[in-house]
Amino acid sequence: MDCCGVKRLVCNELIPFAEENGFLFVGGHPMAGREHSGFTYAQKSLFNNASMIFTPTKGPIESMEKLKDLFTSIGFTNIEIATPADHDKKIAFTSQLAHVVSSAYIKSPTAREHMGFSAGSYKDLTRVAKLNEDMWTELFLDNPDNLTAEIDTLIGNLKDYSDAIKAKDADTLKRLLREGREKKALIDGEVF
Repeated sequence: MDCCGVKRLVCNELIPFAEENGFLFVGGHPMAGREHSGFTYAQKSLFNNASMIFTPTKGPIESMEKLKDLFTSIGFTNIEIATPADHDKKIAFTSQLAHVVSSAYIKSPTAREHMGFSAGSYKDLTRVAKLNEDMWTELFLDNPDNLTAEIDTLIGNLKDYSDAIKAKDADTLKRLLREGREKKALIDGEVF
């Protein structure tokens, strides 16, 4: 098993190797991380209530039960199963895009002047800008198709907001904001 943040590249190499050498390989990705890296920042509770993603392809169900038992015993409460391709597509949105946005956002010249003018939203949006650029560069370049599609979608959405604001088009701006609020409520299960 691996614990890498991309799965297609890893699984495409290791699954055939495992089959040729008589062992079972399962791709894995713990959805638990912090903005700082290294043992200095390790936390005993890092995996508490986190999700663990498995990308199995072959093997006995008993193997998956053993992995599930192992990971729930160290704090994971949600086990997800995905194909390597589905994993990489979803991770481009839920993790990689957030790191790109945070890194790009903090580069505003205004960022140096924010003291006393920021609260939770600023902290939430900039937390992961403290990334490990070596690791994230590798992860981004190992998932370019999915990540660039998400970046391009975001750019298009931001352009819609910018155009509405520049045009002082209150109706369009309210619609865009309402759509975002409603989508968030739907995704969070607050609206059925």
